[in-house]
Amino acid sequence: MAEQIAFTNLQSVAPAENIQIQHVPDQPVDIELHWIGRARDGEVAAFDWLMARYRDKALRLAAHVLRRPAEAEDVVQEAFLRAFSQIRTFRSDCSFYTWFYRIVVRLCLNRMRTPEWRYRSDLSLDLSENSAAHTSQGPSETRALVETLLDQLSPVLRATLVLREVTGLEYEEIAQTLGIPIGTVRSRLNAARCQFRLLWLAVQEETCNV
Repeated sequence: MAEQIAFTNLQSVAPAENIQIQHVPDQPVDIELHWIGRARDGEVAAFDWLMARYRDKALRLAAHVLRRPAEAEDVVQEAFLRAFSQIRTFRSDCSFYTWFYRIVVRLCLNRMRTPEWRYRSDLSLDLSENSAAHTSQGPSETRALVETLLDQLSPVLRATLVLREVTGLEYEEIAQTLGIPIGTVRSRLNAARCQFRLLWLAVQEETCNV
């Protein structure tokens, strides 16, 4: 379906122009555990290794959830500070990135609940009013429309959908990241996809009537 293609297109691009996503090659799990062990001992080089491995992925996640690149930078920096201060509490019953993503998502949701966040509204509503005019154009316009429609989902639904469609986490990993049962993950994804599809179809219908 068109909206599925749009999500695929969204996965392949950076969340915003001023965030540079650099590829960090995957490393064997035992090497990661080695660095985590050194980080528990307070070694700065180990913290640097983990930051190099996960910073760009965390920025992508935070930028898609928050939709504000500058805020995403602040959240990821705070998330790393919290992760490093709490690294001794990390256990190997889940992967490090799941544990770290949980911190990132919770910080994003907490920030979006503040009165200041609601007061400082961005241009998403203005974009949504003009988005129908771009639906028949190229990939960049399609991406802008998808992001605009994501803005109209509730923070919780948007975070769940981003973790699945953009970050590519499995249901169990999403459940661990958000601290909710898998059944709740499924229901939130169903609700998010349903709302997104209705918004998408409404824009398509509006375009046809222009």
